[in-house]
Amino acid sequence: MKAKHLIPNAVTLANIALGFMCIVTAAKGQFERAVIFAFFAALCDLADGRLARWLDATSTFGMELDSLSDMVSFGLAPAVLVYQAALYRLGPLGLAICIAFPLAGAIRLARFNSDKSALGKVTFLGCPIPIAASYLWSMVLVRNSLSVWAIAAGTVFVGGAMVSTLKVPKFRGKDGLPVWMMFVGLATFIAFLVRPIALTWHIWNGWNLFLIVCNYLVLTKKGHLQPRRRHLEAA
Repeated sequence: MKAKHLIPNAVTLANIALGFMCIVTAAKGQFERAVIFAFFAALCDLADGRLARWLDATSTFGMELDSLSDMVSFGLAPAVLVYQAALYRLGPLGLAICIAFPLAGAIRLARFNSDKSALGKVTFLGCPIPIAASYLWSMVLVRNSLSVWAIAAGTVFVGGAMVSTLKVPKFRGKDGLPVWMMFVGLATFIAFLVRPIALTWHIWNGWNLFLIVCNYLVLTKKGHLQPRRRHLEAA
């Protein structure tokens, strides 16, 4: 392994460490602190790929390591967190829901890794696991403002979204949204961490929905989401 590969891989390993700390603090009942660890794990997940591209240090090893880190930080950790914080109250049903979430995450990651053609596409097939995990964190922070059944339904929904055939636009590249919009989303989530009230939770999730709708409009206008129609016209 070349020296330049060490930096992005170290950031990926930090992602795993932060995911583990999220699990440990959730087990201790320190749920807000667990979400902070999860948030910094997400920042590491955003940074490692970009560092690898900037350093021209992309590799199959790094991609596989990234998937393993995602499974820990965005599959197992949020499932443990939402169970400890809320869904334990549903007994075996809550446990089953929380087990199903990382299983769906594993299927999502395996499907992404096995589809080599996905690297050049402008959409993800199914909800990416970090986005699904972020919804679980947000529900944990406002768990006192939501019923346990609402949290259970939300967990089932985002777990199902990961293994669905829903096309989720990628927020990068020339066909994606402007970078500043992602920074606004990041700032919104930081404000959400500082003051996790129900109103801020709706702003955060509303912003996510706004980004997805805007990106769909951009991609549809450029024809990226209409391959079947273009094929018929060409015929």
